[in-house]
Amino acid sequence: MSFNINGKEPSIIGKVCKSLYLIQQQEGDVVTDPANVAYFKFEDNWFKLSFDGDTVFWREQELPSEPLNDNLNCCLVLLNLGELDGVIGLVLEDIEYSSNDESLMANFKFKSGKTLSFKHNCYDDFTSIIC
Repeated sequence: MSFNINGKEPSIIGKVCKSLYLIQQQEGDVVTDPANVAYFKFEDNWFKLSFDGDTVFWREQELPSEPLNDNLNCCLVLLNLGELDGVIGLVLEDIEYSSNDESLMANFKFKSGKTLSFKHNCYDDFTSIIC
């Protein structure tokens, strides 16, 4: 499977990641979409990363806000990863994308040696995060 990038990948390579937030989807007590949307802060700018099908979406964004929900059966939750070891406060060295028949990956490689990977399951429409 090939993939597309919608929007312009921000020029964040070589810059320090100052913050990271995720929007997660929960159904009951189970997290069904661990990384529905990711928000990165580099310098003074926020960038939104999301996936849909075979497409990676990049948008320049304002500070993420707490989602509003109307019930507990299915809701979105804002997760602040502002102290994620090996990512926050460190330089992003590279972003690599790849895809296969079922998934699309975006791998963020940091100067610490840590790779933060987002794996989007194209058919079941959920994104997991691997640190």
